[in-house]
Amino acid sequence: MFSVHVQTQWLARKPSATAWMAGAFAIAFALAAATLMILGVDGHAFVIALRVTGRWSFLLFWLAFTAGPIATLFGPSYRPLAQRSRAFGLAYAAAQLVHVSLLVWLYATSPKPPVPQSVLVFFGIGIVFTYLLAALSFTAVTRRLDPLLVGVLRTVGVYYIFYAFVRDLARNPFHEGALDLLAYLPFMALIGAAIVLRVAAWAKKALFFFEKKNQKTFAN
Repeated sequence: MFSVHVQTQWLARKPSATAWMAGAFAIAFALAAATLMILGVDGHAFVIALRVTGRWSFLLFWLAFTAGPIATLFGPSYRPLAQRSRAFGLAYAAAQLVHVSLLVWLYATSPKPPVPQSVLVFFGIGIVFTYLLAALSFTAVTRRLDPLLVGVLRTVGVYYIFYAFVRDLARNPFHEGALDLLAYLPFMALIGAAIVLRVAAWAKKALFFFEKKNQKTFAN
């Protein structure tokens, strides 16, 4: 009971989306700065800084991606979490500004492209979707567009970004040995948890829909 009460109190606090964005950006900037100060300003250090800021961005995206399913599965106590999913999404977009800046700097200072062009295009599309979804989170933008188009763009964008993170975090985690695998495992676990939560929430909604439909059929 105490645990549920504490969770409910924490979820009831509502910092603004602007506060979430500022905090997310500040943490990403601090992580990047600390990494470069410790390792030095060279290509390897920038790669590590990209990984660190990318993991931080993923945590924020994960909250936005799973907030709704968590509320669906675990009840009204977690509804404030779902209501905050927009703030989490905007915080993710803010943190990505640091990540993207590091990538641009790495490209500008490298004698040759650090990643293949196909990889750059794939993740570049994910970045475009990131800021498109951020724009679509504002009513002033969406009210000028067809609701069906907005829904399609949001669905495609969210799942594309999730797949981009899956591709980044799940690809060859053994390439630097067991220690590198340990750094990947928590994020791979979060990916698995996100898939389970999404599927379970969809199944619960589908079951509720069919039960309600059957009740109407029998009532008639």
